[in-house]
Formats: sequence, C-alpha cells, structure tokens
Amino acid sequence: MGDQRISKLAEPILGRYRSLLGGRLFERMRNVLWAGLISLALYGIWFLQPADQMFWLIQSRIAERSPSGDIVFIGSDEVLNDPRSPQRRYELAEALDELDRKGVGKVYLDMTFAESDDPEADKRLARAIADLGPRITLIDRKVYGATVDGAIRATSPAIAGAARRVVSDQTDRDFTGLAWELHYSYVVDGKPIPSAASSMAGVGGNSDAVFSVDYGIPPSRIPALPIAALSDKAAFAPTDRVEVTGKTVVIGHSGQVSGNQQIIPGLANAPASFVDIYGAETLKSGHTRTLSGLPIVLIFSTLLMAASFLSKTRKRRWLSYTCITAFAPALLVAAAQIGLRVELSYGAAVLIIYAIFRSRVRWKRRLEMVNLETGLPKIRALEARLVRDSIASGHIVIAKIQNYERVLKTLRSEDKGSYVLKLVDRLRAADPNLAVYNEGHHLGWHVATEETEAVVEHLEGLRAIFAAPVQVGGFSVDVGITFGIASIDGDPPARMAAAIAAAEDTSEAVNPIAIAETGSQTDLLWDISLRARIDEAMEAGEIYCVYQPKIDLGTDSIVGVEALARWHDPARGFISPMHFIQQCEKAGRMEHLTRYVLQSACSAGQLLHFRGHTISMSVNISATLLGDMRIVGLVRNVLQATRFAPQSLTLEITETARISDHSVAASILEELKAIGVRISMDDFGIGAASFEAFYELPFDEIKIDRLFVSNIGKDPKALAIVSSIAAMGRDARITVVAEGLENPQDIPLLENAGCQQVQGFAFSRPLPLSNLLEYQNLSIERPAANMV
Repeated sequence: MGDQRISKLAEPILGRYRSLLGGRLFERMRNVLWAGLISLALYGIWFLQPADQMFWLIQSRIAERSPSGDIVFIGSDEVLNDPRSPQRRYELAEALDELDRKGVGKVYLDMTFAESDDPEADKRLARAIADLGPRITLIDRKVYGATVDGAIRATSPAIAGAARRVVSDQTDRDFTGLAWELHYSYVVDGKPIPSAASSMAGVGGNSDAVFSVDYGIPPSRIPALPIAALSDKAAFAPTDRVEVTGKTVVIGHSGQVSGNQQIIPGLANAPASFVDIYGAETLKSGHTRTLSGLPIVLIFSTLLMAASFLSKTRKRRWLSYTCITAFAPALLVAAAQIGLRVELSYGAAVLIIYAIFRSRVRWKRRLEMVNLETGLPKIRALEARLVRDSIASGHIVIAKIQNYERVLKTLRSEDKGSYVLKLVDRLRAADPNLAVYNEGHHLGWHVATEETEAVVEHLEGLRAIFAAPVQVGGFSVDVGITFGIASIDGDPPARMAAAIAAAEDTSEAVNPIAIAETGSQTDLLWDISLRARIDEAMEAGEIYCVYQPKIDLGTDSIVGVEALARWHDPARGFISPMHFIQQCEKAGRMEHLTRYVLQSACSAGQLLHFRGHTISMSVNISATLLGDMRIVGLVRNVLQATRFAPQSLTLEITETARISDHSVAASILEELKAIGVRISMDDFGIGAASFEAFYELPFDEIKIDRLFVSNIGKDPKALAIVSSIAAMGRDARITVVAEGLENPQDIPLLENAGCQQVQGFAFSRPLPLSNLLEYQNLSIERPAANMV
C-alpha cells in the first residue's frame, strides 16, 4: 500500500522527466543549449567586447560614486615640457616649490622633459625636483612605437636626477579611445616598473596582471586646480577649497593641450592623467572585479532552462522570459552600484539567440499550420487553439468532402484551392466570422453550443445549402459533404480524433451526420498509438509467440505446434491478437510482423529439434501477402537464417476470401512448396471463397474451423459438416486438422468422422516455449483435458 502511494506521488515527477526526451520541452532545452554554446563561442573570440564597453559606459553613468579625495590633479593649459619654450620650466619649478611649502604628500609629474636650449631652465627644474626628494615621482609614458610593445618616453636623467619613476600606458585603449584595463606594472629594460595608477594607490602587482578601471566617479568630482593657482594664490580663490597638504598631487597637461586629450565616460577631452587617477581610485576602493562572460552565459542559460522546465503553460513561460529579460538591466544597475563590471553582452546574446531560435520554430510551426493551397489554417491548428485557450466545452465539427480526390483530378492546380474556399463560403452562410480549418478532404471548426441536437439540426441545414453545385474554373461541380461531431469533454486532442473518425465513417446515402461516442474515443486513440508502437513492441519483446500443440489421434502424440502471436503491453495489458493484427494491416506492417513471428517460430522449432522433438511448426500467413512474390524471399531468408528444416514448416493461409487473384496466389504458393514447406488452409468452412480457394490453390492441409468443431457434440449439422470435410480431405489426400476442440468427450466423434489431427483447449492451451519443452516430456492422456 505504501509502495503504491509513493508510486502515485512519483508518477507526475517521472512523467515530467520523461517528457524531456521529446516534444516541445526538449526542443526548448535544445534551443537554450545552442544559444549558450554560440554565446560561449562569441566569448572565446571576444566578438561582443564593443557591446560590453557600451554597457560599461552605462554602468559608469549609473554609479555616481565619490572619489577618495586623496588625489588632486593640477593641470596646465600651456605646454610645460616644450624644449623650445624653456621659460615654462621656471613656472613649473615655482609650482613644485609651492607644493613643497604647502606640505604636499606626494607629487606625480605626468609629463616628460627633454633637455632644452636653456641649461639654466633645466637646472632650475632639476633643483625643484631634487628638493622634493622621495615625495616626487616622474611618470614615463608608454607610447606607440616601431615595436609591438611600443616605446617608453622618459624624462632626461639630467633633469630627473635620482627621482623615482613609474610608467603610464598610453597604448592600452579600445576602438573608441577608452582605457578599460591597466597593468599593475611594466617591464622596462628588463626591470619591473610600477604603473602610475598602482603607485598612486600604493598597490603592487606583477606585469602580467591587469585590473579593470571603474569610471563610476563623475569627472567633475575629481579634485583639480590650475597650475597657475600655485604661483598666484590671490588670483584663484578655488585654491582655498582644494587642499594639497598631505595629498597626492598629479601635475599634468589639461585637456586643452593638443595631443593630451583623453576620452573618459562623461568627458570627451579629459586630461590624459585622469586615466591613471581613475585607476588609482579604483584600486583604493577595491572595485576591480569583473563578472566575465562565462558565468554570465551560464547564469542566463540556467534561467532559461528553468523557465522552460518549470513553466507548464505558454503564459507562464512568457512571464518568465519577461522576468529574465528584465533581470539583465537590473543586474547591470546593481553591479554598477557595488563597483562590479559585468560582461552583460554575452547574457544578452543568449537571450537574443534563444529568441531567434524560438521565433524560427514558431515561424515554421505557423507555416506548417497553414494549408498553402487555400491559405486556411490546418485542422491541427484548431486542436492547438483549443488546447491553448483551454476550451473544454462545445463541439468539434469535422466536415468530410466526399469524392474530394476525384474532383481534384479534374480541376486545374490553380482551381483546387478555389474549390475548397467556395465550400468554406457556404459553411459561413450563417456565421461570416466562423473560423474554418482545412486539411486534405476535411474542414473543421468549433461550435460553442452545448446541445448536440442543436448542432445536428444546424448541420442538416448546411447540407441543404450544399445540395446545389459550385462553379469552379468554368465547370459546375457537385458537392457531397458529410459531418462528424464530437463533444469536448475536457480533452480536445482526443475528441478531435474522435470527430475525424466519426466523419470518416459517414456516407451521403446512409449516415451523413455521425456523432462520436464518448466511450469509443479511447479505443480510437489507442488504435492510433498502437500502430505507431508495433515496431517498438517487437523490439522490446512485448510481442512474442506461444505455441499450441497439434495431436495425432492415431498415436496420441504431439506431431506439431502452431505459433500464435501475442502482445502484452505494459500499459494496456494483453491485446487481442485479432485487434492488433488488424492494426498491423492498417499500418502497413503486416509483412514485418510476419517476418518477426516466422523468425521466432523457426528458431523455436530448431530448438525443439535439437532437444530431440522432431515436430512440425505452423505459422499463420495473411492472405493479403499472397499478391507479392516477396513473401517467398522472406520465408527462404528466415529458413536460411535459422537453419530450420523447410519440410517441418507449415504455412497456414488465413482469410482466403481476401485473396484478390487466385492465379498469382497459386504461383506464389507453388514457389513456397518448391522450397519444401507445406501449405495449410486455415478456418476452412467459413467465408464465401473457401471452396474456390481449396479447388484452385495447392494446399497440403485444411483446418476445419472451430465453429463446427466446438459444436460437433451437440449439433448434428456440425457433425455432418465435419464428417464431409474430413471425407473430402481424405479423398483429396490432404491432412485434415480439427481446431478449437474444447470438450474431451468429442474426441471419439472426430475420430469416427475421419479427422487425423486435432488441437484445442481439450489438450492444451497455447504454451510459452519453456512450458512446451516440459510438455513434450509428458505422455498424452485423453482424460487430462484442458492441460495448461
């Protein structure tokens, strides 16, 4: 009881996981997987880096953080390092002296000096630099040069003296001129030199390591003052508000100096020194982390998979997709606030590529849902609409156009669609807005009316409208139309199939309007699924053979067995052989089933012979296969594959009334007999063509139908028929087998009638091969009836 309860609880979960292996859920998962893989490929080649840089620009404008205030920029609108204007060096020297007097903490001189024509000016600048001692650092510039690594532009040693040096990289820019990453240090002449940014921040690192630059501080908030303010304090009141005592001061050219402009977010002509200042502020704040494209792709792919898996309805999926799409800008904003750079473009790529895949799938599905000749949606679109809109009431009506194929043969290709559309116009006589669906010779629509009688009455009125012919392509074409109706009982797909089946059962003369039975829909759907599962069932061993012994009445011994196909479905249980064989014929799989049964039977017969039981093996062959010589090759190939003796194989021809051409069937049977097998006529005595087939076809054996054998003891007419058939077989020198014997007391009657062999429940039911091997070792006792 507990196991059953657990099974019931687990079934929905297991069913959900099974659906992953096929259907639309698997399709969506596959689309997510491809979107993720393509995005990872783009990440591998940095294809979306320009898009990421646009996102970083947005992040920098969103953040609005404040600087540490420890770094002050002092800019000059004049070129201070031009060797042709040495007098500017005196001005710079005075500014350095002023900073010294103000107790500056550190000075970074972000400009390089070559020796000028005025040695005194150079000495004056060198003395000012020397006076600052260890507090001053000269910034050398890495610029584009002849080599891949670029060139280093440095201050002359005569001017620099013993001052410490760092490097500012002017080459590490993107296509827009922005610097998004800086190095911790550089290798110059084989020696590691700190970068200007890391030196200002007091953070070390190797030359291979880089860090992201956070531009979340608005340029206007960077403390700055002009260099002239240091030499003429009274003229510049702002100096009172920018304190330099104890601070780190960066002296460089302003953005007004040609060649010194640098683009940063929010300012197109910022001083070049601002890049290093922003780098130093980033290191001070610790906002150097980057959420790379790889985890971003994984995050968004996982979200899409979760949305596809957990959202069972289309509405919920769209809501989930909307939330995931909104998550992207929310992530961008949140990351900007905490100083985390996000390579969001790859997440956006996942969403966009997935949307493209899904749009393509929907486009193909819409295309598949439209009849190209008429432009009308197909019947399957009606089913999809009923499911999508959760319509569980009303009726489905399927109209069958009679003689549709014959009419199409007479019409030109351009008139075929017009013919159907004219019929649709008549269907819309009462409701011009009626949504009609078309597929093949079927027209379908949904009726909201709950009363079946009202629907039938309406359809009878439509049939009257269709009494008049339609004019198509200059011809007058008679119209025959019938209808199948199925009420919707909460399962639109099932009722759709029932309505189509009801329409197929209609005829203009006898049954123009058919109503599908509620109980028959399950059988119909089961039949459809049955046909699709025949091959799978054979591969899984669900279809197998059992064997019913044939007893020789003269020796009371088993002289043969008949192989009978059985199907045990895990869900449905045992399926009637007559039922699934009919479905095999409808599905065109009869030849495949015959090969399967013949292979199993001959293999079993070979095993019986190996165990010392030399008995014959009988296999049923459908009369429908006697129209093609392929059955001869099939039998020959199976006998060769199993090495079973042909003389021990009997082919029982069933339903001989269905043989369409006796001359063709006779030639096929002769070829089979030439192989060595014996031919038996099954179910003799019933069917209009039995005597004709017996006369024209080369049979070695006839089997009297169970209808007469089972009634031999209680109906004199049955006994007379059995006796006459036995006498006819004896005169024709062929074996006579009575099948369907159920009462052991009837055995003497069959012996007196002249039957040589008998089979039926009186001796044994059909047995599995393992039981048959045991049964072979038992002696036959006539009173031991109904042995299983």
